This record gives sequence, structure tokens and C-alpha cells, in this order.
Amino acid sequence: MREFDYRESLGYTRKNTYRFSDFVASFCERPEPHLHTSSTMIAQAIAYFGCQIVVRSGEPVVSYNIFHDIFRNGTNAVFGQEFCIKSIVDAVEAAGKETGPNRGLVLVGPPASGKTNIVDLVALALEEYSKQNSVKLYSFFFQFKDRGSDRVLEMWSSFRHSPLLLFPTVLQRGDEARRPRQELFEHINYQRTLSSEKKIVFPTYFLNAQLDKCSLDILEALVQNPRNRGKSLYDIIEEYVRVEEIVFSNAQANGLSNIDDMDQLRVKLHPLDLGPEDRAIVNEHLPGARLYQYEGALVSSNRGLLHIHDAFAVSESGLPSEHDYKPLLMLLGSGKVSVDSTQTSIDNTVVITTNLEEMHLLEKQLTSSKLLDRIEKIPVNYLLDANAEMDILQRDMANMKEKFEVDPNLLQIAAYFAVMTRLLPPSRPKNAVNWSSEKRQFYSGIHVEQKLMIYAYQAEDPVSTIREIPHWHPFRNEALKLGIELDNPATYEHLISRHPRSIPLSETGLFSVEELRMIDDELMRELWLEHYPNEGKNGLSVRQLQNVMRNTIAHSDGRKVHVGTFLSQLKRLISEGPAIHHWLAVDPKFRVDRKGQNSRKIGQMHLAGGEGEYGDFAGLVKVLQGIYFNQIRREITVSTVDRDPEEIERDLRKYLQHALLANALENKAFAHVMVPRYTFVDPKTGLKIDQPDMNFMSSMERVLAVDIDGAAYRRMMAKKFLEHQNVGEIELEPNKSVISSRNDHLLTAFAEPYHALLSHRRSVNGVNVEQLRDAFFQKRNSPEVYEQFSDDVRNLVEAVLTNMVTRYQYPPSIALDTVVFALRKNIVNFEDMIS
Repeated sequence: MREFDYRESLGYTRKNTYRFSDFVASFCERPEPHLHTSSTMIAQAIAYFGCQIVVRSGEPVVSYNIFHDIFRNGTNAVFGQEFCIKSIVDAVEAAGKETGPNRGLVLVGPPASGKTNIVDLVALALEEYSKQNSVKLYSFFFQFKDRGSDRVLEMWSSFRHSPLLLFPTVLQRGDEARRPRQELFEHINYQRTLSSEKKIVFPTYFLNAQLDKCSLDILEALVQNPRNRGKSLYDIIEEYVRVEEIVFSNAQANGLSNIDDMDQLRVKLHPLDLGPEDRAIVNEHLPGARLYQYEGALVSSNRGLLHIHDAFAVSESGLPSEHDYKPLLMLLGSGKVSVDSTQTSIDNTVVITTNLEEMHLLEKQLTSSKLLDRIEKIPVNYLLDANAEMDILQRDMANMKEKFEVDPNLLQIAAYFAVMTRLLPPSRPKNAVNWSSEKRQFYSGIHVEQKLMIYAYQAEDPVSTIREIPHWHPFRNEALKLGIELDNPATYEHLISRHPRSIPLSETGLFSVEELRMIDDELMRELWLEHYPNEGKNGLSVRQLQNVMRNTIAHSDGRKVHVGTFLSQLKRLISEGPAIHHWLAVDPKFRVDRKGQNSRKIGQMHLAGGEGEYGDFAGLVKVLQGIYFNQIRREITVSTVDRDPEEIERDLRKYLQHALLANALENKAFAHVMVPRYTFVDPKTGLKIDQPDMNFMSSMERVLAVDIDGAAYRRMMAKKFLEHQNVGEIELEPNKSVISSRNDHLLTAFAEPYHALLSHRRSVNGVNVEQLRDAFFQKRNSPEVYEQFSDDVRNLVEAVLTNMVTRYQYPPSIALDTVVFALRKNIVNFEDMIS
């Protein structure tokens, strides 16, 4: 690493200034970089820093990097709001291309849903983008020189207008009215026609915008000054105006305004305070001129972004006041601001954040129709993706892991509960013409824990999902903008992002094999769209969830933070009711009576009919326990079996490959055709295999075919594989065998034998199951008694705990506590794992 040089690091100097004629020459040569509007700048800034593609719940969507807060190491990153952000980007791009009206964007949602963070990150990206060498933003200032000294006075307009606005829209010259700006634009397009270049469609703002009154007054005074008699407007501009590159700044409110009081929208006029020497210079060039400056959020946001927090707070009448937002009406209606008895053109993008209650009050107000007609609502609700919710917790609760030993499942379980409180029950699918009756019934009966997992599911074969999206899907337009060819994965495979904790639905333990077969992209898409954008308006916010987490820490033993403590805190909060915890009061219109639902079982947790359904918060804690018990049972099983799940998958694939080969050999009539079809190359040895390994199959069948003849079982498995393949439920990767293919849904179709293998350990000599169970209890409660167990027992205990630490990041003491808890609750049984 090179040595830090603070002098070089702080080596910023003022950018060079240019004559007006130099700017015009540059503009005529390359017009496009000089025609940025606020909308095009924002759209380009969002795209400039790159993106990824997330395929969640059957829906591909673009995830822009700026919302990961790449500028501040993720401090204010926004997770899981890609669909909301897409609506913002679409609206901004439409305004930039002038294919839609330039409306104010209102991000509306419940408290703590990420509205402010979204806008702040857009503003930060806009500032960073304006400072890139490839981006040029120009403004101008007036420069007055003292003829008797080297003293120079510079005066900027608060609006930071583009120098193009120095070309008047109308100018009297002799007996005729000329249109200098229009003539300039027509000249440029004429020159492009001569060179066979495409004509430029100049933004409406640059066609019609005027300078502010203060700047016009200065120009007029310079023209009228007797010392400048005979000089044209061009001569005056060339002598007194300098063009300079500018950048946006959040801290200095240059092009970026951030306010929480509507009163700050009003433009204020202040006399320019000059010292005696500067006043003398001004009087020399502008005799008798009254100089002043404008202040206000609208002025500061020109050419950039205006963010208004909590815009529609109630007035004394109990409703939002039109008097407060009147400047907004003019801005969104005409693109102008009232100032100094006239109007001045403004080019900015207005983004407003407000909560559901304040927006509802505005919509009830009789006089609000003018404003409602000029804004576009974009819902920003609570997250419905548990992985994204967990990302927020990991960021905001990072200090917890530094001070305490934390159960690695804690944040995931907390995120699961928060999301379940926000979900709405499915009713009847609307776009299910070709669905079977079983699929329709399954859809309508999807339980809350199943919907939780479907929403968090990220495709195991995202390329296939992307390639097969319907012709009407909006992602097709997104792909065109990104230069992606859907039929050419090489153009987008590198962009696909998969959450590291995304769980295949087949591994959740919440779906039967038949249900897994019915869950396809179409069903997941229908489930997502049914309640959009109402789902996520209610439930536990991330702030309230963090309060529950802090209570969990406070009620821990000061060293270790367990999931069990968190579950106890949830039960306590629910018993206290909505009078204390407002999020427990569910809006009745979002609850559907599902008491007719049958009882169900999550792992070993039994739930009566209607228990643990949508909106039943007490029952959801029980659902959460069932999910947690499933999770730790799987972790302890894998740690005890001590085999990599990927290795087990390879064994299952190898068994199926050999079973297919054996089945082909049995079919004497077609063996000459079928055997070559299932002959394969062993990925480990590289040898061509055209004979089934009977010993390997027999060893597998001792685990899988407990009460069935081995030969009959392998014929059954081969038949099952072929049936799944014939109906398209298994699609091997092109030019690959069963043993070498991966993204083919095989584990979904063969989930039962896969989990049977996952739970089976090879023979362990010298270990009694009861002694093993007792050893875990003694290790926790009586270490001296634990030392008296045989080496074989203690070695196995240590191996299980070590695997939990290395595979699942358990702190050693939490790993032991978890195994003891699972044994006490009969969540795991070593007899099922050890032979």
C-alpha cells in the first residue's frame, strides 16, 4: 500500500473558466453533453454505477448498485425494494424523454419502510456522478474588473442556469423580432442533416426557459451603460460572462435541496451585501443598479433534485393546507417559480416522502385535486423478502455480534416473523386459465409460512426463468435498455446476483413433493401480483423489530443471545396487546377468515385449523417455532452425519445414473439403443461407464429401500425419473448426464430420498446412542462427568459441535446449548442418524 499524502489528497483546485464563445463552439461541436436536464441526469446517475439482476419469486428485476450505498460502505443501503425503485426510474426516464408529464413523485408507505434512504441515495449518486470526468455541467457568472487595479468581482446567479439560457428566446433587433435560441438549435440540426447525422430533439426546457429577473436586470444594465454604447448583446456577454463547470453538492445545497418544511419552498429575496470596494466596482459597470439574490429550496434545487420530507403534515385544521404547498402547484404545473413579481423557469425533479396517514388526509381534502393531479404515487411498503429484511438486521445490529455470542439463526428467525406479520392471504388466482383444479386449490390454501418462503425464493436456474418470461413482461424492456439479449445468457449471466442465504423450497421442509411440482414461475408471479401494492402496508416495522431485538439482548444472560429468548419476548409483546404495541392492530379489511383451513404440521409442531394463519400473531409465533425447530434439526443432522450435502447430491445422482443404466440393460429388445443413451463419463476418473455398479447401488439401497427389494426399488426410481423427464419436471442441462447436470430440478423431484440420505450416517463403532445423548447434557452441565465418557463418544460429540461451528458459524457455547435444547425437546433423535 502506497504512503498516504494528505497534500495530494486535498489537491482540489478551482476548475478553469471559459469565454462564452468557447462554450458555444463546444456546444455546436457536441450538443448532447450540454443538454442535461434534471431527469436525464438522475436517470444517468442511477445507471452509471452499474446494476445486478435479481430473480426473486419468479420475477427478474434490476437491482441498481447505488442502492447498496456503494459510496459509504452500505451504511444506508436499501434492500429488497427493487420494484419500488423500478417505478421511480421509469417515471424519471419518462420525464427525461418527455414521453410523460413531469410530475412530482410521492413515495408513500408506512413508517421506516426505506423511503428517505431511497431518495438520499439518489441524491448522493447524483452528486458523485456530477463529479465524474465524463460528465460536464456548465453554468456562468458575471465578472467585473476594476479598471484601476487587479481587483475582480464575481457574481453568480443562485439558480446556476445553463449558459444556453443566455440566448434569449425573443430579441428585438431593428424592426424585427429574432429568436436567437431557436436559430441556434435549427443551425445545429441543419449541420447534422448535412453530415447525415440524426437530428437532436431539444428538451422543452431549453426551448422555453428564461433567466431569472436578477440576471436579466444585470444584462440590461450592462447594455444600457453609456460606456458600452455600440456594443451588441454578444459583445456584452463575451466581456462580462465567464462559463465554468459546476458540480452538485448535498452539503452546500447546490442542485440538491432537502427540506422538511413546506415554508422553505417560498423564494426569498435578499439585497446583495457588498463592501465599499466591491460596491465601487459595481457602480462603475452597473451605475445605480439594485443587486439582490434569491434564496430557497426551489432555487437551490434547480437542475437537480428537491426532496421534501413528510410533506403533507396536518395544519391546525387537521388537514394539509393548500397555502403550504402552493409553490409546489405552480412548479409542477408550469415548471416555474414565482419570484420578484414574475416567474422564473426551474428544472428540477421533485420527490416527496410521506406516510400513509398523511397521504390519506390529503386525498380526503376537497381542495387537493389540483395537487393530486400533478403527482405520481409510488408505494414503498415493508419488505416481503425475508432475506432482505435479514440484511437490514445484519447491518443495523452488527455491534451485537462483537459484544455477545449470538445464535446464527437469530436474525433469520426475527426476519421471518416480521415478514409473516405483513403478508396477506391468497384468494383465487386471476390468471390461471390453464391451471389444474389441484393447483388452484393449492394456491388458495397457501399457508403463511409457505408464502414467506416463496417470496424469499431465488431461482436455482435464473437463466431459465429469464429466458421464459412472458412476452408482456416489463423486464423485456429493462433488458433492451441494458443491452441484454434474453436468448443469449452470455450477455447477462455475469449480472445475476443470488442471495447467499437463499434456500431452495425443497429444503424448507414446508412443501410436499406434489406441492413443489405445482410451484412454478407462473404461480409465484401470480402470488406476488395479487395484492400488489397493498401487501406490506401493515405489520411489524424494522424499527419495532430492532426494539424486540434489543429487548432480547436485555433479557439474555449478558453473554449469549438465543433464539429462545427472542421467542419469549415475542410472546410477551403479543400478550401486552395493541394498546401498547400498535402494530398488533391489523386492519380488518386485510384479514380473511381462513378458519376452515385444516390442521397442519410444521416439522413436529402441530397447529389446529385456523391457527397460525395470516394476521394471527400469537399463532405465528408457534409457526416460527416450527420453522426454527426444522432448521436446527437439519443443522444437527448434517453436523452429525458429517457429509457435505453436495456430496450426498452427487451420490443420489450417481445412483440414478446407474439405475437408468441397469434398467436399460434389462430391456433386451432396446438395449442397443438405451445403453448408449445412459452411458456416461465418470467426473472423478474420466472413464467411460457402460455397466452399472451393483455394489454401489446395493449400499445405497440399504439406506433408501428399507422395506423393498433392492432391484424393485431401483426399477421404481428409474421409472420415476423417466416420468418426471417426460413431463418436463426434470430438464437435464444440454449435453450433460444425470451425474454431471445440476440446474435441472432433480432434487425437487427426488426430495424424499435426498433427505433420507442426508439424515443417514455411516456406522459408528463404539458409540451407544443413549450415551451420546447423555454426553451432550453432561458436557454442558457437568464437564468433569463428561470426561469419563469413552474416547469414541467424546470424539463424536466434539465432531458434531465442530461441524456446527464450521458449517453454520455457531459460537461453540451456543452450538452446545442448541444441541441440548433439541434433545430436550425431542427435535432430533440420534437413533435415526447412527447405525
